[in-house]
Amino acid sequence: MPFARSAPPPSGTPAAAVASLLARPLRLPTIPAGTDCPVTQARPLAAGEGQFTTNVFGTGPLYPLPPYLGPNTTLRLSGETPRPDGLYEKKVVWANKGGYTGPAVVRIGRLDGPGHGQVRLYYDAAASQAEALVFGLSNDPTQWPSGTFVSGPGCYAYLIEGTTFSDTIIFKVTA
Repeated sequence: MPFARSAPPPSGTPAAAVASLLARPLRLPTIPAGTDCPVTQARPLAAGEGQFTTNVFGTGPLYPLPPYLGPNTTLRLSGETPRPDGLYEKKVVWANKGGYTGPAVVRIGRLDGPGHGQVRLYYDAAASQAEALVFGLSNDPTQWPSGTFVSGPGCYAYLIEGTTFSDTIIFKVTA
């Protein structure tokens, strides 16, 4: 299946559900600076769970595809230059497995110190709301090319929330 050109516009999802998800606090674990980042390991895809890869992170229905996060769930910034806003950009493709219809919100937080991150769809700026990315998921498995933007090396997590699920995927960023 080809990449989706964009997520369904946020206006296509129930406004109250999106507002409720965006109002939730960003609750992520913290770890002391300098300790190992407890990255989320990819797991084998269960039968009938999706069609874009053989491994996934988290429980779904929405997840970043493992090849883009690299070995040991690590984004590498080697050779990258920060953008004018100070954030580094790495391509990460998101996919949904189907079976859930409704909004999903993705946010990023740094676990081991100051810093922040964002997720942005490459072809749909309207899906970004402040520091969050709103997906309108359907029963059809879909892929979304996007950028993950981080303030520098460290331990980060995606918080992925829908009206009936919440998932945290921890990843490391190295220089």
